[in-house]
Amino acid sequence: MRIRILITTTILLWKALLLTTGPSIAQSYPTKPLSVKVAFPAGGPADVSIRAANVVLERHLGKPIVTENIPGANGSIAVTAVLKAPADGYTLLGTTGSDFMTAPATISSAKYEPEKFKLIGIVGESDFILLSSKTHSFKSIDELVDYALKPGSKELILAHWGAGSSPHVVGADFQKRTGTRFLEVPYRGAAPVIADMLGGHIDLAFMPLGSGTLGLIQTGQVNAIAIASAERNPDLPTVPVIGESAKVGNFEYSIWSALFAPPGTPDDVVARLNDALNVWSESDENIARVKASASRRVATMDVSQAVKFFKSEREKYLTVLGSLSLTAVEQRLRKQDDKRLCCGASQWNDPNSQRASAALRRHDRG
Repeated sequence: MRIRILITTTILLWKALLLTTGPSIAQSYPTKPLSVKVAFPAGGPADVSIRAANVVLERHLGKPIVTENIPGANGSIAVTAVLKAPADGYTLLGTTGSDFMTAPATISSAKYEPEKFKLIGIVGESDFILLSSKTHSFKSIDELVDYALKPGSKELILAHWGAGSSPHVVGADFQKRTGTRFLEVPYRGAAPVIADMLGGHIDLAFMPLGSGTLGLIQTGQVNAIAIASAERNPDLPTVPVIGESAKVGNFEYSIWSALFAPPGTPDDVVARLNDALNVWSESDENIARVKASASRRVATMDVSQAVKFFKSEREKYLTVLGSLSLTAVEQRLRKQDDKRLCCGASQWNDPNSQRASAALRRHDRG
């Protein structure tokens, strides 16, 4: 009898202890540094936005944030790293929403379920802009399309950061609408794409319009052909929007970078992080960054609004994916890569193919 009473008393004490300590643990978060796994190389648009936001998050949360870049496989390698860590709010994912959502639908190795993650909030959003290297002088979409469709024209190299990635989707839609076909080369992120464009190794790329991209355009290091937005950007008034071309019609694509918490992260921890990210959205640092980079101002969202936004964006992007023949493009990319690995650059008979082979080797290294 005494044993039964003792056991009952012990259970009641444990329940009382859980009830009294549970909220205090959540209220004390965070108690140690946080880690953000960024899905793309350092220096790219997503990385720059996330690192800028982390400065304000550190100040608001009162703890250091360690940023680690884990690029590759359209961001899915970073996702895997986050999933291996405890879902306690101390290991977060920094990536672009579109790449995060589409990778499982286009890459067999991306075996995660995006809908199970929790969107903390958006750190930045930018419109895509079509750039060319200084080798070319296309001043409009019509000039580019006419050149690409003209018999005997050199095949143009279009770079992106992997099958199913945001610029891959944008480029596939563009080629479908215009009837063009470019030689595609996948990279591990935006930063190496820009490096090879500056070196004259690639011809075209759809890039997010951010501070780095804007600076390259304004200093004349790359050519801006057109923007994938509804209106011209006031910082680039002479650059047309893609929709101004009758060959394409309405063509709007933007990319948003965000922080995600892995499945199983406590709701009150997500709410704490969401509050901190909203502080970033309204901060003087973010407002100044938006103005300096010609990017978009992002409205704050509470947790419920973030859930609805993420669901809506995922449905929209999956619809776009369903309308494009990305499988065929992906197979063509693999054939290009297989030919390079099997035969070597010397077996690529024309100079343009050798340029693509060299770009692919640089992609493999970084």
